[in-house]
Amino acid sequence: MRKFLAVFMVVALALSLSAAAWAGPKWTFKMGHANPPDTPYDKLAHWFADTVYERTNGQVKINIFPSNQLGDWTETFELIQRGVVEMGFQIANAQYDPKLNFAYYMPYVVSNLEEAKEAYAPGGWAYDIIKDLWSEHGIKALAVYPIGMAGVSLKEVPPSPGDPTVEKGMKVRVMPLKACSLTYEALGYIATPIPYAECYSAIQTGIVDGQMGGPPFQAWQFRDVNKVWIQYNDYFEQHWIVMNQDIWNSLPADIQKVIQDTAAEASATRWKQVETEDEHYRNVLKNEFGWTIVMLTQDELNACADRVRKIVWPQMKEMLGEELYTKVRLATFEKK
Repeated sequence: MRKFLAVFMVVALALSLSAAAWAGPKWTFKMGHANPPDTPYDKLAHWFADTVYERTNGQVKINIFPSNQLGDWTETFELIQRGVVEMGFQIANAQYDPKLNFAYYMPYVVSNLEEAKEAYAPGGWAYDIIKDLWSEHGIKALAVYPIGMAGVSLKEVPPSPGDPTVEKGMKVRVMPLKACSLTYEALGYIATPIPYAECYSAIQTGIVDGQMGGPPFQAWQFRDVNKVWIQYNDYFEQHWIVMNQDIWNSLPADIQKVIQDTAAEASATRWKQVETEDEHYRNVLKNEFGWTIVMLTQDELNACADRVRKIVWPQMKEMLGEELYTKVRLATFEKK
């Protein structure tokens, strides 16, 4: 009888473990991003998903969808709001709220990486402001995912690239955000709003001469259709690791802690990467693809920043509202 009971208990335990394995994760989430597979961006996204899975003992499974498979950032913002897509390495979409311009693209808030860390890293003056802006749209912002200092890629060097008062006579694809159009018009270009997914073909067919919207890594993705990079530092691109707020609220506290802590670790890792990544991709473009790299002098950068702040920022006051606009002004160039 004892032998029979022992065998029975072993079989029952095996069946129980098998049933648990068959049941799979308790929570399964979709998480998308815009970059190709096997890029540093994608690898860190997979690290995040794998680490959450391990630390929750398989209870949380996050499936990563690279290359805009779930839709571009304008679409996935709404999908995350609605909970159709649960998570994302996401950009704030100002089409839903003009104040969200500050959460993604407001030109010359910072002018270099050191200032970006002061503003956007945890504890930075902009960090909590942006988290609150996400929250107003039903999205939990877990951690910032820094990308790099932005500029523009073009087919050829424009006239006086460092003098914003000189008309360049070149069409530049800008993100479909009013602030982007205003900025590149102030810098002397013909701003042409085009969705990112259509940008490559637009350059290839001559609709535009180049594109803005990110750091040298983004320019590398246009290495076969452009030949010039100009480092304008017009903004510090930062994405966020986010989750639908209602779904976040439904999770137990211990699961929330794992996700939050892992997102913070991914953010810290990315801050270390971004220190050298911009220079790396500028060197790759120059040495491997024969690009011309234009690094503006500090005086030229100051001239561009001053002109954009003078022309564009007053128009952004309407978008941001008096309170937020005043906070940003006091925290940036007016304190210097």
